[in-house]
Amino acid sequence: MTISDEGRWAYRPALDGLRAVAVVLVICFHAGTAMFSGGFVGVDLFFVLSGFLVTSVMLAEHARTGRIRLGRFYARRVRRLLPAALVLVVGVAAATLLVQTSYTRHQIVPDARASLLYTANWHFLGNATEYFAGDIHASPFLHFWSLAIEEQFYAVYPLALIGLFALRRRLGRRSVLTVGVAFGLLVSLGLQLGTAATDPLHAYYGTETRLYQLFAGALLALLMPAGGRVRAALAWRPGAARMAPSAGGLVAAFGLAGLLLVGSGAVAMAASGRGLLATVAAVSLVAGADGAPGSATVWLLSRRGMVGLGRISYGVYLWHWPVIVLARTVIDPAPWPMAVLAGVLAAALASLSFHAVEMPIRTSHRFDVRPWSVALAGVGCSVLVALVAVAPILDVDTRPALATRGAPLLVGDADPALVAALEAPVPQDARLDVAAAAFDLGACRAESQEGCTLRHGGGLHVLVIGDSNAQEMIPAFLDLAEQEDFTLSAAVLHGCPWQQGLLWTTPNDALLRQCRDVRPSWYRQIIPDLHPDVIVTVNVPRDPEVGGSGYVSENPRDTRPVTEVVSAATSSSLDALTATGAKVVMIEPLVYGADNPADCLAGAATVGECAWTVPAEVQPSTAAYRAAAAARSDVDSVAVLDIACPFGPVCVPFLEGALVFRDGHHVYAEWWQAHLVELWDRLRATAGFAPADAAGG
Repeated sequence: MTISDEGRWAYRPALDGLRAVAVVLVICFHAGTAMFSGGFVGVDLFFVLSGFLVTSVMLAEHARTGRIRLGRFYARRVRRLLPAALVLVVGVAAATLLVQTSYTRHQIVPDARASLLYTANWHFLGNATEYFAGDIHASPFLHFWSLAIEEQFYAVYPLALIGLFALRRRLGRRSVLTVGVAFGLLVSLGLQLGTAATDPLHAYYGTETRLYQLFAGALLALLMPAGGRVRAALAWRPGAARMAPSAGGLVAAFGLAGLLLVGSGAVAMAASGRGLLATVAAVSLVAGADGAPGSATVWLLSRRGMVGLGRISYGVYLWHWPVIVLARTVIDPAPWPMAVLAGVLAAALASLSFHAVEMPIRTSHRFDVRPWSVALAGVGCSVLVALVAVAPILDVDTRPALATRGAPLLVGDADPALVAALEAPVPQDARLDVAAAAFDLGACRAESQEGCTLRHGGGLHVLVIGDSNAQEMIPAFLDLAEQEDFTLSAAVLHGCPWQQGLLWTTPNDALLRQCRDVRPSWYRQIIPDLHPDVIVTVNVPRDPEVGGSGYVSENPRDTRPVTEVVSAATSSSLDALTATGAKVVMIEPLVYGADNPADCLAGAATVGECAWTVPAEVQPSTAAYRAAAAARSDVDSVAVLDIACPFGPVCVPFLEGALVFRDGHHVYAEWWQAHLVELWDRLRATAGFAPADAAGG
């Protein structure tokens, strides 16, 4: 649509065609197609288009009536967006009963609530460490992050625009609106660029770092000839209602080609840079589509199929991601079949929602009488469903009827005890949804070392360092410290290998940066100041093919094979640790399965469906540990695999009526606590724990 000479809206089918382009790009990206590996820029087009349209609507209203009616604006937004979102959340929550386990369903209760409260972007950003540090299933509500940003924009932007109109009247300067919106754009763009350099995940999810795209659309609405005049740029003629056809056609074609190129896999760049280019392309495309109706690009975007898909694009966006997540649970097709499946099903569900729910509410005149009541009632319904209805649906303790199950592990003529463990039914009341061990990861810092020591005891001082696997062992070490009366300290950080110079392959750049910032203080200040007698190192495996991401060197120019990188980093780190006079005890990394055992158990009939076998060969990181221990008298390598997998090489995730593995990357803390005797026996066998006054005889 565009504003006519009378200040009213005239429908522009091409703008619906733009929505179709955006949602197709997003579907192809989420389905995993290599051709559109940058297809998430479809969201950038949605942002620009939303900023353009919402500003145009308010400009038209102000031109017509001299004011912006907030109640009417909010009521329109509520009637447009909330009904479909409520249907989606309730419908997907019900569908998860068929295909997802109770474990997974419980995990996504906060996701569903945040989606309905339109805080999803901050919710997912706040939980980014958990998502990337461990094994989790994709949330069917993850895509609500972008809708949350739009809703937050809609809540505040009209107030800002009203303020700018008031300031314009007071100052008598017509440029106040343009300058104000441009200022907001520049501030947000600066935050995007600055945050992307230090925290790309925040730059992607943060409201303040993505507003520049909505402001870009808003600024375009102000600069288009119907809203304010641009005389020189893009061959706009003074006083004209739109661009010259030839220039407009070129701008639209450039925008469409640029968007498809940036959204393709042909361009390799960071998400922030891709978003900036996509914004430029989107602005060009929206300007051309609205200002040059006779161009070939606009003709293409105005075709019946494109317009039809664009009209239901909001619903398609809502439904496509849950379809992908739930389909992968059952059939897991290849990327292009998944894209087709998601597109067709999402379009069908969106069409049903559009005609049965959305349009009746949007077009009913009964809701026009009291707009503030409608807006508040809609928000109230969303809050009520989020707080009251979501959890009872998702927390139903039933096994999924359609989810695929693994075949029971065949062990032949194995130990009868192992066979019995594998054939044991998973108890209906099994405690599977367990949290990480309670531990303040930020307590131990160079500037506040009192937070490093967890218990003061006798003569022996033990320091545990490592990643979240170390965190899971802290409760057991606290029990041992109490039992054997030694001092216990801990320096632990999610996703951070204890070896200097090592990182791991994770998309969470903030986690990597935190490791780079904090770990040097362990070696430079904390360990020398604490002066421990024994340092215990603990890591999740980062060897290929054993349930963990690979190690990478902190030096991007280091091109050595990973085995050499791990060996060298282990050796140099041991040099630094033993130089303090401490004995080092390295807990050998466990070998985990590919899936989340707790999630698997929630949908399995027998424990054996979720068991796995560990590789017979020694993994590279374990080999590096053992080689270092063999060459040094003050270093030991301690194997604990048989404590977690007593029937090795078969690992059974549920034994003795209890969960062994909290998820796909961690032994459950209570399992370590239940097996203190075995753990202490291993530690006592090392020289560092040998003194009688420390080891209790």
